[in-house]
Amino acid sequence: MYAKKFLILAITTVLSANTAVADSYLCITDLVSGFHYDEERASWQQSTFLPGERFEIEERRQDVYVVKKLDTERGWTAQCLARTDLSEDSFSCTSGGNQFHFNRKLLQFTSLRVFGYWNGSHDSLSMSLGKCFLN
Repeated sequence: MYAKKFLILAITTVLSANTAVADSYLCITDLVSGFHYDEERASWQQSTFLPGERFEIEERRQDVYVVKKLDTERGWTAQCLARTDLSEDSFSCTSGGNQFHFNRKLLQFTSLRVFGYWNGSHDSLSMSLGKCFLN
């Protein structure tokens, strides 16, 4: 009888540990700069974009994260891995022409959009930085 109770307790403990809520973050850009294509001038121009883009980070399992760009019809999602070569507190990921770098300790991020110009498209290029908050 005691062995059966112990087995049930052990299974419950393991299952609850595996279903524990992982960290998630909401990240908001503070500064955004880059380049946009000016159709009238038929040339690329430096630009400052409006801050406020939002990203959501979810920890799926230890050292595996999913980043979602929110707020736009051109949103993107990327699966990311921890960057132990840089810091135990950071990760980086890439999705197409988008990059995202996050430091869990400092709660700071940078995001890059590098999909225009080199491939002949007129998509804007940008670099942003901002802060993240635990959800």
